[in-house]
Amino acid sequence: MRALDLGCGRRKQANSIGVDRRPGSDADVIADLDRFPYPFKDGVFTEVTAFHALEHLEDIVGVMEEIHRISAPGAVVYIRSPHYSSPAAFNDPTHRHFFGVFSFDYFTDESLYDFYTRRTFDLLARRISFSPLAQGRRFVPHRWIGVEWLANRFPWFYEKVLAFIVTASEIDIRLRVRK
Repeated sequence: MRALDLGCGRRKQANSIGVDRRPGSDADVIADLDRFPYPFKDGVFTEVTAFHALEHLEDIVGVMEEIHRISAPGAVVYIRSPHYSSPAAFNDPTHRHFFGVFSFDYFTDESLYDFYTRRTFDLLARRISFSPLAQGRRFVPHRWIGVEWLANRFPWFYEKVLAFIVTASEIDIRLRVRK
């Protein structure tokens, strides 16, 4: 297995090649993820993580196309980002994009907008989370009263009705590269 950690910062995933633009990071490769092509050959990675990285980048479609290019067929891509309702999404001045739980459907066959890119992925999982640390406290009552269950059981309802009443912290997306 060959794993890649995009935007690894100082918390590179174990047993992966870390990429970041900052020299003081844990990166094995210093590269600007807003510049294409990435410094890797086609189809070499079986796993790609992008934890709290994509919201900082300019061209999400371009990034997803590069992830697709450098990934092997069937590679799994893990994405974690602040949910658009989270104060963390807006408080960081380096964030350029805000994502909901359906944002990455545009890169799957579930999208009605297949003209953005021909590089496709299969959606394996998506989850809205309510993390205590992201909420700025240790105890999060959302889990006790069932909001997290409700948000993940009925994500459309949560995002249309409840998202700014009971804010989420993150989204987790898992995709499989289809080639």
